Amino acid sequence: MILGIDVGGTSVKFGIVTPEGEILHGKRFMTAEWVSGKGFVESMKKEIGNYLHEFPVIKGVGIGWPGLLSLDRTEVVLLPNIPSVKNVPIVEILRSEYPSILFKIENDAKCAALGEYYFGENKKMQTFILIALGTGVGSGAILNGKLFIGGRGNGTEVGHMLTKTGKTLENQVGISHMIADTKALLLQDKGITSSLHAEEELSPKIIAEHAAKGDKLAISVYANIGTLLGESLVNIVRVLDVNNIILGGGISGAFDHFLPELKKAMYANLPAYYTDELFVAKASLDNDAGLLGAAGLIMQGV
Repeated sequence: MILGIDVGGTSVKFGIVTPEGEILHGKRFMTAEWVSGKGFVESMKKEIGNYLHEFPVIKGVGIGWPGLLSLDRTEVVLLPNIPSVKNVPIVEILRSEYPSILFKIENDAKCAALGEYYFGENKKMQTFILIALGTGVGSGAILNGKLFIGGRGNGTEVGHMLTKTGKTLENQVGISHMIADTKALLLQDKGITSSLHAEEELSPKIIAEHAAKGDKLAISVYANIGTLLGESLVNIVRVLDVNNIILGGGISGAFDHFLPELKKAMYANLPAYYTDELFVAKASLDNDAGLLGAAGLIMQGV
C-alpha cells in the first residue's frame, strides 16, 4: 500500500492508494493551521507517523508540492504559500524518522500527470502533456512512459510562458485573472446585455453556465481563453514533440466552451504531422489527480 499526500495552498490531503487507484482512509488538513501551528514539517511528520502506525502495510509515501524542487528531489526550493519549507531537507528528515519507508516528492502538477498515467481514463498513454488550469497554470509531461522534469528539475512551467499580450499565460487564464477580466468586460457592457450582471459573485462554473445559455459576453471570455491556450499549446507541442494533451483543473469544467477556439488556434499553426492525430481531452481524475499521482511516484520509481 502507498500513502499519497497532496500539499495545496488551502489544504493538505492524505490517502492510502491501492494499486487500482482507490483512495482509502482519506483525511484533509488546513494548510494555514499547519503553517501557524507547531510548524508545517513537524505537523506533516506527525501525521505520516499516525498513518504508518495505523497501517503498517504502507511501504512508501509520495508527496506532491505546489512549488519548485531540487534536482535530486530532496528539497522544496520555492514555495511562496509555505515559506517555512524552503530549502528544508524534507526527504532526509522523513527518512531519518521512518528509515524503513520509501519517500519521494514531486511538483503537484507533475503528480497530476502521473495520476492520469497510472489511473486515468487514458492510462498508459506513453506520451502526453497535462495542463492544470486553476488558480495558477501548472503542467506535467509524460514522455515515452517517463515523467519529464527538465534540465534542472523544474521544466514544463508553462503557466509562466509569455503570450502575445506580453503577459504570462497564468496571468490571463488563471481563475482570479479570468474573473477580473470578466468583471472588466461587464463594466464596459454599458447596454447591460449580459446575464452575468445579475450574479453577485463570479466563478468559472457560473461563467460557463451563462455561456451554455448563449450569453455572448460569457462565450467571449472562454473563446479568449481557448485562443490563448491554443496558441501556447502550439509552442509546447513544437518544443516537446507531443500531440496528446490533457486539460485538468478548475477551469477544465468549461472544457466544451473553450475547446473550439483552442483547436482552431492549434490547427491554424501546426503542420499535419501533429494535427492528423491531435488528441485533446479533459482530465478524468478531477481533484484526486494530485494525490493519486503522488502515490504514482512510488509506483514509477522516479
